[in-house]
Amino acid sequence: MNRQLKAVLTTSLLAVTAAGSAVAAEVYQRPGLYSIDAEGWALQPGKDGALILRCEACTSPVQVQIDYSPERTGEAAKGGNKAFLDRLDSADAQQQFAELMVEASLPPDVEVGEDVDVEIATVSKATVGGLDVFQYVALIDGGGQVTQESSLVAIQHNRIVKVALNHYQGALDDSDKDRIAALFKSLKFD
Repeated sequence: MNRQLKAVLTTSLLAVTAAGSAVAAEVYQRPGLYSIDAEGWALQPGKDGALILRCEACTSPVQVQIDYSPERTGEAAKGGNKAFLDRLDSADAQQQFAELMVEASLPPDVEVGEDVDVEIATVSKATVGGLDVFQYVALIDGGGQVTQESSLVAIQHNRIVKVALNHYQGALDDSDKDRIAALFKSLKFD
């Protein structure tokens, strides 16, 4: 496991006894940033301290990635989350920002329009885990199965945070949706 991730990620196992059997919940914390109960999700350390969670019991591949930028400095540091969200004041600005985020998340050798088609299905603002966020849903078609990326973006403690849920479009059953809902309900930003 990445040393940096070990330093910032603490795992606490909470044992709960119900009807004589033990049930474990796994709470992952990045102190000062967030905590999440990832019971039923496998942890995979990502690049630069990102947390990648893969659903262990889902019927098709489902992944959630929580990623933070380095701390912003200089002019970039002057605006906080409110200023960031205020700049996304129109549907057009939200659409353009979502498109930029999706393009930035693709591998460098993949081009939108040539290798993949991207459709931004929804954009909105919400509050998740106590943090006001911009969220979008993108459909990415590379010629095989369409991947759905549902992401939220915000500025937290002078860092850009992105939480991305990825799965194949239409592949989730009700139990998969329940697992995802429980994971996101447990997400708390500090």
